Amino acid sequence: MIFDKLFKNSDGEFVNILDVFFGKDELTNYIYTLAEAHAIDLIARTIAKCEIQTFERKDGKIQETKGDLYWTLNLQPNYNENGTKFLYKLVTKLLTDKTALVIIHEKSKSNLLYVADNYNASNGLLHGKTFTNVEISDDEGNSLKLEKIYNQNNSIYFSLKNEKLAIASESFKTNMAKVLKATQKSFIRANTAKWRLKIPGGQPTMLDMETKQPISYEKYKEKITEGVFQEDEAVVMLSEMFDLINLNTDNKKDLTDFERCIKQIGSSVAQKWNIPLDVFFGSKTEKSKGTEDFITFAVDIYFEIIAAGLNIGLVGKEDFLKGEYVAFNRSNIAHKDVLDCGTGIDKLTANRFSRNEINKLLKLPVIDEDWANEHSVTKNYGDVGGGEKEDG
Repeated sequence: MIFDKLFKNSDGEFVNILDVFFGKDELTNYIYTLAEAHAIDLIARTIAKCEIQTFERKDGKIQETKGDLYWTLNLQPNYNENGTKFLYKLVTKLLTDKTALVIIHEKSKSNLLYVADNYNASNGLLHGKTFTNVEISDDEGNSLKLEKIYNQNNSIYFSLKNEKLAIASESFKTNMAKVLKATQKSFIRANTAKWRLKIPGGQPTMLDMETKQPISYEKYKEKITEGVFQEDEAVVMLSEMFDLINLNTDNKKDLTDFERCIKQIGSSVAQKWNIPLDVFFGSKTEKSKGTEDFITFAVDIYFEIIAAGLNIGLVGKEDFLKGEYVAFNRSNIAHKDVLDCGTGIDKLTANRFSRNEINKLLKLPVIDEDWANEHSVTKNYGDVGGGEKEDG
């Protein structure tokens, strides 16, 4: 997944984070990949928390149901994952690799769904793709390579390839690498002490205070710099003939330049994923419309792509054309405090929502009473040509 790009090198070996920050060329890739991971995590978490509703034909009417398909999509897609975890893995895989494959493992009662870790896809265009060497795994590190050949009848394939966007991202990283490298050099240069040691001319040979033996000025310099540069407290033996001066005391730099570069990288990644900056950086205020824009521009497209794939793979053309389908319930993406929803609840009730319909929107338990399913008639709307008028 995307975090492998953060902590592993090209040989698959884990790298030390300090080597990254104080190394040469990996700093930009690290920061950019971390920003990408954050963007993908925001989108994946938003989608994974949503219920997938299932609508089936019963008694001649299309109505929301909670049968085997609902159980599979929301509770137990397979024996190793719950619905939320499965959906998070699917979205993360799709947004990271730009493709994702869901395997439909047929069972007698309810099919099992697995997100493939690796697979080989055919080049088929007119007749659909086939998939071989499909590998699935669990969180404990166990993996299984499936010998079966999968096609459009027993798998769901998603693709988001955009070569132009990928090229633009690489170009941005290349340019930012140059900026970060210059910033890094400037920071190190400004915060590295440079010393001047005045050596008096025409002086007799010096004697080492410890050995009483003659010592050269070069050796004396080595002895005093040991004390200057060691981390522990130390006393530096400095002869009156010498003057040791730090030439770099007025050129100290903080990490402001680094922070600006990192924020620029984050802003670029947020723009790439259409995520409002206040949502991306966690600086959203009470009056901000960032969440609404995030859902509209960054998340909605993936709701549509995934829902379409599930309808094709799990509902099928025949039943879909009869009116059956699956869809994401997006009403609970943002947290709702029931105590802050009084006015809205009143308006919904006035527009003939039942108590249980409102409870469903608020994720409250269904009330097993007839009155909770009744629709209060507090506002009556008649036809355009009718005599019925709106009550005050």
